[in-house]
Amino acid sequence: MAAALLISLGACSGGEQDETPLVSTKLILFGVDSANWNVLTPMMQAGELPVMASLVNRGSFGVLQSGEPIQSPQMWTSIATGVVPEKHGIMRFTAEVPGTDREVPVTSNMRKVKAFWNILSDAGLSVGVVGWWPSWPAEEVNGFMIAQRAWPVNWSRHGIPFGAARDRSGRLVVDDFPGRSYPEELYAEFEPYIVTEEDVSTEELSMLFTDPSFTDPAKQFHARWVYAKDKTFADAGLAMLKKYQPDVFAVYFQGTDVVSHYYWGYMSEEGFHADPADERLYGQVVRNYYRWMDEVIGRYLAECGDDTAVLIVADHGFETKEDLKVRWERGERIRTVEGGKDVPWDHGFDGAIIIAGPGIKQNNRLPETSVVDVTPTMLAYLGLPTAADMDGSPVVEAFEPEFLAASPIDTIPTYETDGPRGDEAPMESPLDEGIKEKLRALGYIE
Repeated sequence: MAAALLISLGACSGGEQDETPLVSTKLILFGVDSANWNVLTPMMQAGELPVMASLVNRGSFGVLQSGEPIQSPQMWTSIATGVVPEKHGIMRFTAEVPGTDREVPVTSNMRKVKAFWNILSDAGLSVGVVGWWPSWPAEEVNGFMIAQRAWPVNWSRHGIPFGAARDRSGRLVVDDFPGRSYPEELYAEFEPYIVTEEDVSTEELSMLFTDPSFTDPAKQFHARWVYAKDKTFADAGLAMLKKYQPDVFAVYFQGTDVVSHYYWGYMSEEGFHADPADERLYGQVVRNYYRWMDEVIGRYLAECGDDTAVLIVADHGFETKEDLKVRWERGERIRTVEGGKDVPWDHGFDGAIIIAGPGIKQNNRLPETSVVDVTPTMLAYLGLPTAADMDGSPVVEAFEPEFLAASPIDTIPTYETDGPRGDEAPMESPLDEGIKEKLRALGYIE
């Protein structure tokens, strides 16, 4: 659900370094769901996103276009593979369990082509992947993977998420099921970083809801659960990056999309006229989440060495649907194409892309780029060939001529040399119903 920022960084910014050695990772990829220039540009101009603004100033930037339909599982998989959904096989949010009338969320075993983590592993590079969508069950890689479903889905207003229970002492016990990490034993290392919805205090959440009168937990519900999820992956990912230092590291964050769905209509800068009290309570939540993401990225960049490339991507943007807004304000019932909710804001086709660092042109506006170009660009930056059967191609306009001369872009026919892959049927987990409830609430499924 988001825009995409591809950031490669020379000397990483983030404050003074201590005596701890910098990580030796070659490239870091952030997935920032729904990041878009509608929000980024005014916030950068106002000095509210110093980390991302510094990357824009030092690099190449432009629009990253999504595909259709503008939905997350399809587009995140296109980002990770360089091909369109018809080729990679992830076509919807859910898939039918054969022989039943049930549908469950799509799973990574259904993907029909290699993702960048497979290609890089085969090439001898080590990888670390945290929270990608979809990434369960976790795949065997040359490194580690923490699947998105490693975080217990909290969708219970009674404090007990799907896929969990409480023991006699009241301690939350999450159902054990395979595939939450690779290797499996890594889950024990990840588990202490899990933050659940009930762990997030109103005081902590005040960074999003800055009005001190806003203390109703029920009204903070959606921001609370997605913040808990993102904080889990942010903290665990940073710890594992520092400990294992893979050649290429990727982590995904969902919150910028979720808070946009629920709080976009309270932003006066988008031309909405909410009740003044509601605007005071909700009007800054989207911007505040972007501020927090900027801080998270800054913490990662503080660990980077001079040769680290940092790539931030997202699958689409977010926008006000002006034609629907006019009808909505007249009191007409409306329905957007992407999410299906009866509000005039939803996913937008245009996201953002930012690339900065060694070998990348500075202060350079890029032509419009596609989500399928992300993996080919990563491969080219790392000195690996792209594949002729990928739908995307490297964003050559981002590279300095000297970089291209020293590392010419090569192409091979395909990376799919191991025979057919991808199952028709999804796998089931204890979290399926919780995930589906969230998708319903966002208007993605019926």
